[in-house]
Amino acid sequence: MKIVIVGGGKVAFYLIKEFVQEHEVVIIEQNEKAANRIANQLSAEVVYGDGSVYSVLAPACVNAKIIVALTGRDETNLIACQIAKRHCGVPVSIARVNNPRNLEVMKRFGVDKSYSGTKILAEMIEQEIDYEGLRIVHRIQESEYVLVEFHLSPKSKACDRSLAEYTFPSGAKVVVITATDGQMITPRGDTVMKADELMVLVCSKKNIEQIWKEMVRR
Repeated sequence: MKIVIVGGGKVAFYLIKEFVQEHEVVIIEQNEKAANRIANQLSAEVVYGDGSVYSVLAPACVNAKIIVALTGRDETNLIACQIAKRHCGVPVSIARVNNPRNLEVMKRFGVDKSYSGTKILAEMIEQEIDYEGLRIVHRIQESEYVLVEFHLSPKSKACDRSLAEYTFPSGAKVVVITATDGQMITPRGDTVMKADELMVLVCSKKNIEQIWKEMVRR
């Protein structure tokens, strides 16, 4: 499979090393020194030029299946992906996003997949500093909802009350309960919540703190 990579920085360099043995890889880099370094160290085709310009992209994209734009400029990455998809027939575009605020822009203008190293790192840190006793186990794609997991605090007013009786934060719903003996409980309205049971809820991110205060804090 042919892959076109725009940008020859460190991320691109190590990505090329991963793919060059099994795929045809073409790198477009407008910094002459970086282009020469890649050409000398890796067995891949290197094009010296601006990857956001059609005359440079078009020849490189012939028969390419994927374009990956990895430059340090979001606008360059967006333009490269747009040209490759709209005018060069490349089916899949992937872009690096340096400013997380531009993730939505990439999606709106047709980039198939985009990633932000900053956002990924922030989410990793967030996982580690979640409220004590509560853990985010899944983020529902393209929504404000997450799945959270926690043991119900003996101090919570939810203890010994049924799901129908207890008022959860807006939109929050119990997905599954694991009893203290390990039994999996499919929640129903008359299911009674017990202290120290392991609960999985779907809830809005904005309600996590309230859930922690009402159901987890000890």
